[in-house]
Amino acid sequence: MLPSLLLFLLILSFLVFIHELGHFLSARKFGVKVDEFGIGIPPRAWGKKIGETIYSLNWLPIGGFVKIRGEDLDDYDPNDPQNFMNKKPWQRSIILLAGIFMNFVFAVLVFYFLLASNGWKSSPLVVLADYNFPFGERVEITNVVMGVASDSNAEKAGVKFGDRILKLSVGDLSFEPKSSEELIEFVSGKEGQEIEVQTENINTGVKSIYKIIPTYNDEVKRAALGVQLGEVVQLAYVTPLQKSFAGFTHSVNIVGYSFKVMGSLISISVDTKDVGPVAQGVSGPVGIFGAVQSITKLGGSRVYMAILDLMALLSLSLAVMNLLPFPALDGGRWVFVLSEWISGRKPSPKLEARAHQIGFAILLVFIVLVTFKDISQFFI
Repeated sequence: MLPSLLLFLLILSFLVFIHELGHFLSARKFGVKVDEFGIGIPPRAWGKKIGETIYSLNWLPIGGFVKIRGEDLDDYDPNDPQNFMNKKPWQRSIILLAGIFMNFVFAVLVFYFLLASNGWKSSPLVVLADYNFPFGERVEITNVVMGVASDSNAEKAGVKFGDRILKLSVGDLSFEPKSSEELIEFVSGKEGQEIEVQTENINTGVKSIYKIIPTYNDEVKRAALGVQLGEVVQLAYVTPLQKSFAGFTHSVNIVGYSFKVMGSLISISVDTKDVGPVAQGVSGPVGIFGAVQSITKLGGSRVYMAILDLMALLSLSLAVMNLLPFPALDGGRWVFVLSEWISGRKPSPKLEARAHQIGFAILLVFIVLVTFKDISQFFI
């Protein structure tokens, strides 16, 4: 397995490469000049001009870019037939949205592969908000360990995140809890007694047996194992029709669920007048690196599937983010093209350029803030 940092850089660069490739191919298709197709962020380490385009490798190995003639408005030439701004609105729309399309298609194809490899069941999704998935059949998985209390007997026994508690045994008494309430009831009153806990990890499939002695918890007023339990769901695509469209419908499920979770976090932040919940729901490059590092620690054959699943999720996220009608993003640029398409009049180049400059500055500040938040959590 590649080191976590190298794997993170490869994943991020590959997803951005796919995105920029969409812009590149569509621009070439409509006769727009592409000045440079770069991997990584400048300064340039190496470059070679082939035809009219410079293909470059840059020193900062994160992401990439395509420099399309006329897209930034500073090199607009009304007499240049290869200039982006001189193309018809529908052609510019395709060029701007092609990167989003490529990221979405990649996610769909990966989800097809993962679902087919897993008996047409999705990877477990942590329940963070009440959401009615429009496609597939929901399979609920209860009694999953979402957290282990520091210095607890559960931590000392080696209980891991993602362990699903299947069976509890005390002497000759055994019990298979169907809900967290049943599990709590069984453990209550058994402080000081050794409980054998049988689990199966939802991420790795590893089965374990832990011996844990519950201790009395003053906060909850009962004996406790020292774990935080939660629920996860799997989406099963059962019928031939569901399987045929599973890659597309699962992508829609994930996007819809993501918006639902973010909406819930925003609502909580508004009610509590605290930006903390929203901040916790957003991750930048450092947060993504943390996710990659966690996956590489899983071990076993499932780690490769987990990496592909993360890549599909990130690709979807990249597509949705760029579709937002915010200046400097592809969606924001498309808003100006769409307004021209509808009204028949070009918007002010100075106004559009200023909007994208302000939008880029806001995005840069946002990324810096999210990065600092991820760093503070990463080194806790």
